[in-house]
Amino acid sequence: MKKTILGFISILFLISCAVGTQPLHALYHSYTLYNESLNENNINDDAKLYFTQSLLGDDYATNPDASSQLLFKNYMHSVVNHFEEINNNNGCLTINGYGKDKAPVIFSLKYKKNMGNWLIDKIHVVFIENIKDFSKKAKCPEAFENKNANK
Repeated sequence: MKKTILGFISILFLISCAVGTQPLHALYHSYTLYNESLNENNINDDAKLYFTQSLLGDDYATNPDASSQLLFKNYMHSVVNHFEEINNNNGCLTINGYGKDKAPVIFSLKYKKNMGNWLIDKIHVVFIENIKDFSKKAKCPEAFENKNANK
């Protein structure tokens, strides 16, 4: 009986390893690495580790506004929750939180997988007036842009 249970557990473990191709919260993990690693001193050298070339463009290192835009993380002081959705090599991460002034803010990030790494491809930062407007699911930046276009 013990051998049967142990065998069953071993099979379940092997199946779960084979089926689980995406780590749980892979996008949030990538965001956390970006948040902990990039700063004003290394943004020009290390941006390619966290952002797609299409987002960076060719002149980000010489563009005086680029570093502040790439360091959008500085707008959020504390995270309340996050939601993510992955489809093949694309994903969306939405992070609800508060700025240093305690005002609610939402980050909506589109990710693309590149050589096994999740890179930020689009960024949308939303400053909201009330926490009831926090996102309740993962939304790509286009969802916010389309909503604003319909107003």
